[in-house]
Amino acid sequence: MGHITETQAAEEAAGTFEASLRLWGTLSSCRAEEKDGVLLLSTGTAIPDQNYALRTKEGDPAAMAAAAQSFFASEKMPFTWWISPGAGALSESGELARAGLPLQCSPPAMILRLREGRNTIPPFPGREISVCRTSGEASEWAASSLEGFGSEPEHREPFAAFAASMTEEPVRDRFRLLALSFRGRLAATALLTLPGKTAGLFYFSVLPKFRRLGLGNRLLDGTLEEALKAGCSSVALQASPMGFPLYKKFGFRECGRFLVHSTHPDAC
Repeated sequence: MGHITETQAAEEAAGTFEASLRLWGTLSSCRAEEKDGVLLLSTGTAIPDQNYALRTKEGDPAAMAAAAQSFFASEKMPFTWWISPGAGALSESGELARAGLPLQCSPPAMILRLREGRNTIPPFPGREISVCRTSGEASEWAASSLEGFGSEPEHREPFAAFAASMTEEPVRDRFRLLALSFRGRLAATALLTLPGKTAGLFYFSVLPKFRRLGLGNRLLDGTLEEALKAGCSSVALQASPMGFPLYKKFGFRECGRFLVHSTHPDAC
């Protein structure tokens, strides 16, 4: 990672993830609470990967797990518990498993240092990237994002509310909902959170019917340009198996792994 160590890069990726969850917690569509040393975030969308628990302090894992389960039961939401890379991650993972939250997956933490004047992919007719500015545009973004991830249409309304809340004042400058259109249709989506100098990249997807056309390359390039415009020096993410080769191609470096626990079979 250049002049910083892998440990420092992992801490930066983990810090950006936590800061992004806290940003989401300020949205009108979300409910957030910090209880017994755990940050709990309900986005209102009943998909386990879109509701989060993250330990922020030392404490009893069994009590923490119970607090998380109670919170999300009251929200009627499935959830995932995320463990950031670093010392103590495996110990926390084992304790959570014994408390009834099994490990489901371990997505790589990745980070990229942005460079001014880097080579970009030239745009060409038929492909256009835009930033959603209105609730209507955000709702369209949400529908396309759900389709890209293969989520059920029943989640469309709450996820649209989640996306639309990112276009509201006073928080709209802390988010970028990016949409790539291809031949008049939304074909790919991404979200940047802007908690500081390192942006968080989430919900990056290309709709199935538009894959293998180079759209992922074009959207990722445009997303990195948007992060630069926002004054960011780095971008951090949690990679899916499908996205990992693309991120690596663009220079993202793996700096550890998140450990994701959930009782829900559809987690990860």
